[in-house]
Amino acid sequence: MTKPAASPSKSAMRFCGSCVLWMVCWTLWIGLTVSLVMLLYVATAKELPVPNFVLRRVETELAKADLKISFGRARLDPKGQILLNDVTLSSPRYAEPLISSRIVYLRRSFWSIIAGDPIPDEIKLEGATVQLPAMLSPSGTAERLLSDVVVAIRHDDRLWQLDQFTAHLGPLAITATGETLLSPRPRGQAPITISELTTLFLRTSRRLATELPRLDALSEPSLALKFEHRAETGSSTVTALFTAKSIENPLNQPLAAGPLFVTATLPLHRSNEEVTVQFFTAVRRGEYQNQYSADTVRAIVSAQFLPSQFSFKWTDALIAAGTGSAHGQKIHGPVVRVAFGEWPALRTEVLAQVRGEFLAAEIDAQLKAQTARVHAEGRASHQVINEVLSEITPRAAPYFVFGDPVTFRADLTLGPGWKFVSLRSHAEGGRLDSRGVGITELRGRVDIDGNSFLAHDAMLALNENHARGSYWMDFETTDYRMLLNGQLRPTVINGWFRGDWWLIFWNSNFDFNAALPNADVDVQGRWRDAAQTSYFGRAGAATATVFGAEFNAVHSLIFLRPNFTHALEVRGSRAAGQQELAGWFKRFTNPVTNETNRITFSVDSTVDADTYLKMTRGKAAAVLDGLQFKRPARVHAEGSIDGEWPGAVANLRFNGRAAGGLHFYDYPLDTVQVSGAIAQGDLKLDDIQFTAAGGKGNGTASLSGATAATRVLAFDVKLKSADLPSAIRSTMEFQALRNNSKTPAGAEDIIKRAAGGKLDLSLSARGQPGELASFTGNGEANLTGANLGEIQLFGLLSQALSKLSLNFSSLKLDTAHSTLRLNRGELHFPDLRISGSGAVIEAHGDYIFDSSSLDFTAKLKPFEENRNILTAAIGLVITPITSILELKLSGPLNKPNWSVNVGGSAKPTETTAPPTTSDTLPKPETPDKPAN
Repeated sequence: MTKPAASPSKSAMRFCGSCVLWMVCWTLWIGLTVSLVMLLYVATAKELPVPNFVLRRVETELAKADLKISFGRARLDPKGQILLNDVTLSSPRYAEPLISSRIVYLRRSFWSIIAGDPIPDEIKLEGATVQLPAMLSPSGTAERLLSDVVVAIRHDDRLWQLDQFTAHLGPLAITATGETLLSPRPRGQAPITISELTTLFLRTSRRLATELPRLDALSEPSLALKFEHRAETGSSTVTALFTAKSIENPLNQPLAAGPLFVTATLPLHRSNEEVTVQFFTAVRRGEYQNQYSADTVRAIVSAQFLPSQFSFKWTDALIAAGTGSAHGQKIHGPVVRVAFGEWPALRTEVLAQVRGEFLAAEIDAQLKAQTARVHAEGRASHQVINEVLSEITPRAAPYFVFGDPVTFRADLTLGPGWKFVSLRSHAEGGRLDSRGVGITELRGRVDIDGNSFLAHDAMLALNENHARGSYWMDFETTDYRMLLNGQLRPTVINGWFRGDWWLIFWNSNFDFNAALPNADVDVQGRWRDAAQTSYFGRAGAATATVFGAEFNAVHSLIFLRPNFTHALEVRGSRAAGQQELAGWFKRFTNPVTNETNRITFSVDSTVDADTYLKMTRGKAAAVLDGLQFKRPARVHAEGSIDGEWPGAVANLRFNGRAAGGLHFYDYPLDTVQVSGAIAQGDLKLDDIQFTAAGGKGNGTASLSGATAATRVLAFDVKLKSADLPSAIRSTMEFQALRNNSKTPAGAEDIIKRAAGGKLDLSLSARGQPGELASFTGNGEANLTGANLGEIQLFGLLSQALSKLSLNFSSLKLDTAHSTLRLNRGELHFPDLRISGSGAVIEAHGDYIFDSSSLDFTAKLKPFEENRNILTAAIGLVITPITSILELKLSGPLNKPNWSVNVGGSAKPTETTAPPTTSDTLPKPETPDKPAN
C-alpha cells in the first residue's frame, strides 16, 4: 500500500530539528576540543597569569572591608595554586601597611571551587610582617608586631593542619605545629566577614602593642605551640611551652629569675562550659629585692578556662622550691599554695623549714584594697629571730636575744596600702637575753596595734625568779609600761634600765639573797629618756636585809624614779615577830653621783638598838650609845637626813617608850618615855617621863656636839618617891658598871636596912657623855620614911659615940635633906641635915664617884626635934658635951669610918665598920613611937 505523501510543514520541522542537533553536536565537539587543548596547555605549562577577573573579585571583596591589596607579581600554578610576591595588605585610612609578605602561596582544589568555599585549601606565607599603624600605635610610630613570619597551613573541611608556623613577637620567638578541628559556627549565625576580621585584628594588635614592652624583661624568650586533634573524642587541644633564659625586673619589680619554663594544655572548642587547665612552671633560680631568693622552683597554676571566649579565671597555684632565703636566712623545702578563686581576693598557704624548724602560714589578701590577714604558727629558730631583728629593728634587737627556739601562733592584719594594722600572737620560748636580763623561760601573748605593742598573759622565769604580767610599748614615742607579779629579785632586771641607778638603789638598801621576794610592780617610762622611768610596786619577803638590818618578814610599797624614791609603806618584823618596824620614807639622790643627799621619813618601831645603828649607818649612835635596853623600845620618829654620807645631818622629831628595864649611861631605869628632836646633829629631849627605883621622874635633856670629843650632854631631871633600897641598889649597880667591878659585898644587907625609905631627887648637870668626871651641876635630895639609924652608916656612928659614954641605943633618924653640887666626879652636900625623933645631924661633905668614898664632917644634936620637959632636961646635960664633938665620916661607901674629935684637939675615936655580913650587922630595932 502506497504511503501518503508528507505534508510540507512536517518536513520543514524535521529539517530544522536535524540542523539544530547538528549544530549542538559540533558545538560540543568544538568545546571539548578547546577544553582539551587548554588542558593540554595547562598540563604542559609551569605557571599562568592570574586571570584579571579573579584579581578584581579579590580587590572588590577587600574594598568592602576598607582594605587594599597590592603585590609585585601574581602567577597561577597549573595545579590550581596561586603564588603572590611582595604582597601588602593596607587600609586607605592608614599610611602604613597592615600586613606584608615576601611570598603568599594559595591553593584551591577543584571541588572546593565547585563547593563555593571561599577559603583556600592551603595557605603559605614566607617573610611576612604584621605591624600596627602609627595612628594606632602607643609610641606614635608604626610598630612591628610579628616579624619573620613563616606559615604553612592547610585544611580539609573543618580540620586544619598547621605544618609550620614561625614568627617573632618582639624578642619572643614563636613556633607552632599540629592539627585542629574548628568548631562550626552556630546555626543561624552569619559567617564572619573580612571587615569583622579587620576590626578584631586592629583591636588585638593595639592591645598587643601596649603589652609588648613587657617582653623586654625576658632574655631569649620562646613559645612553642603544639595543636592536636583526637578523632575518637572529637576534641582539639593546644599545648604551649614557654621558655626564657632569664627575666629581669618585670613590671618594674625588683625580680630576677631564670631559666624559666611554663607549659599548659588548652582545649580548642567553642564551648561555654569552663574547663580546668593547669600551667606547669619551673624556674631554676629566682630573686626578689636582693633579699629573697628561691632555687629549683616548681609551680602548678590552675585556672578555669572558657573556650568560647578564650578567657581564664585563675583559681589556685601550688608552688614548691628546693631551697630559698629571706633576709639572709636559708629556707628548705618551702611550699606555697595560692587560691585565686575569688580574685582580687587571694588565699595563700605557706609551709617551710628554716634552720631545722617548721613554719606554716595562711594569708588572706585583698589585692584591690591592698589589705591582708595572715595567720602563722610553728617553731622559729632563735638564730633566725636574732638575725632578723638585728636587721629590721636594730634598736629593739638587744632586748630580744633568744637562746632557744620559739613556738608561736600569730595573726597579722594589714590595712589599705599594705600598711600594718595589728598583730595577735602567742609565743613560748626558753632562754632570752634581754639587755643583760637572763630570762630562762617565757610564754605569753603579744598584740601590736599600729604603734602600740602589748605583751600580756606573760610568764617569765629567770632561774628561780619568776613573774607574770604584761609589757606595753609605743614604738613611735618609745613609752613603755611593765606590770609584773611574782617572785623576783629587783636586781635581776637591772639591764632594762639605763645607767646603774637601779642596781645601786637595791644593792645599797636591800638584800633578798636569803629568800625570793613576792612582788607586784608597775614600771613605766620612755626608753629614749631614762629620766622618765618610774617604778611602783609592792613587795614582800620572808627573809630580807633592809638598810643593812636583817628581818624575818618584810613588806614594802615603793615608788621609784631616777634620783627619787618614795617608800609609801615599809613594814618589817624580826626576832620571831617580837620586833617590828613600819613607816615610810623618801630618798633623793644626786643626779650626777647617784649618792643619797636627802631622806625624809616617818617610822614606828620596836626593833633593837643594833638594828637602828645598821639601818642609819651609825647615824643613830649619838642617841643610842648611852642606852642599853633589856627589851626593845617602842619608837616613833619622823624627819629628814640631809647631805651625802658620811656628812649627812639628821633633823627629826621622835617619841619613844622603853619598858622592862634599861640603862642610861649605865644607870638603871625601869621605864622611860621621851619625846624630842634631833636638829643639825644635836639631840634635844623636850619631855622625859621615867620610873626608877620605884619612883617617878621627869625632865629634859640635850646632847650636842659633832664629835665624841666635843659632845655635851645636859639634863634636868626630877625623881619623886623613889624607893630607897632600890635607889641604893641602882646606884651600886651603876658604880659597878662604871668601874667594871662587882657589887660590893654586903650590899644586900645595906639595902635591907634602908627599907621603907623614900627618895626625892632633882639634878641639873652637863658634861661629856660617858665621862662622869666631866659633869657639873646642881640638885636637891630629900629622904624620908626610913629608920636611918638602922643603916650601917649611922649604926657605926652610934657605936663611935658609945665609946665616949654616950650610949644611944638608936639614933632614930628618919629624914634627910640636902642641896647637891656635882663637880668633876664629886657630889658635894653643902647642907646635909639628917633628923629624927632622937637627934639631928648637920653635915657637909663630898661623895667621890671614882672611889665610891665619903668625906663628911657632921655635928650631932640629940633630941633636937623632940622637945619636952624630959628631953629638955637631958639636953641641958648632953648639949654642952655634943657641942664640942666633931664627927668625921670617911672611907669607902661599903666600909665607912666614923671618927669623933673632942674639942678638935684630942685624937679622934674611930669606929670602923666590921665586915658587912648578915651575922655581924646589928639587928634593927623597932623604935618607940615618939610622944607628941
